[in-house]
Amino acid sequence: MNAVTTEHIELPSGMFTCYFVRHGERIDHIDDQWTKTATTPYDPPLTSDGHRQAYKTGNLIYDLEIEAGCALPNPKDIISQTSYYVVTSPFLRCVQTSDGLFRGFSARSKSVQWNVAVEPGLSELMNDQYFDEQVPSTIIDKRRSEIKAGGICSGMRYATEYVEASQSLPTYPENFQDMMARFVSALDRTTTYFTNETFKEDLRSFGPPRRRVAVFVTHGAGINSLIWATTSKYGRNDADYCSLTRAKLAARRDSRPLADFGTSRISSFMWNVDYRAYNKHLAIL
Repeated sequence: MNAVTTEHIELPSGMFTCYFVRHGERIDHIDDQWTKTATTPYDPPLTSDGHRQAYKTGNLIYDLEIEAGCALPNPKDIISQTSYYVVTSPFLRCVQTSDGLFRGFSARSKSVQWNVAVEPGLSELMNDQYFDEQVPSTIIDKRRSEIKAGGICSGMRYATEYVEASQSLPTYPENFQDMMARFVSALDRTTTYFTNETFKEDLRSFGPPRRRVAVFVTHGAGINSLIWATTSKYGRNDADYCSLTRAKLAARRDSRPLADFGTSRISSFMWNVDYRAYNKHLAIL
């Protein structure tokens, strides 16, 4: 039996970057009458300011991507050499934010293709701070159908090949520690997918490995959990609407298989984080 290594496994530098983005401003937080007539009060949309916040954050992601390509002879080459994915919570405010991010990015680079997938593992904390009862998992298929039909996120390709970290919403009531472990697992599984399965596609096509970017769109508590997963320091409790965190993959901790979903609060990967809950780009909408 082979011994399990505990040494860090260095990964190709700069080949996988994550952006963690909280959704934009939600309507029920500025209009206390909205829930009284809503058919799905647990699933509020963005406000007009929320849409603008998402658009400006898409602009920012483009600027950060160009910054990342400054080592190239033509910095804009990094855009054409990268595959972009949005991995979003199924809640409407997150999917609408994903749409705004794409529109803001593509306003600067119209030829780029983004791929989008719904990830139930990025869902809101499912406890009595936010909900009176279990939110139905039918929200997941509803959101996928809306995206595939072009009713939202039009212009993006639905990534049918993406393998979800979780197949359902978390079970109500979910405690805080379980939520943190869920986000660690969602990050680990998504990272494994993009560094293993998609790199295999590159090999089959006989091309060089493509750089990949995954934009995680989720909720405030989720952003704090993802910051924990990538820095081992808990995020700010006041992660603002459309705040942005950038994490660059550095290494895998060891060669052991991933822990069962939702059982570990320590990520299997190591990250370099250089923007943390950044929101200065939203000073003027």
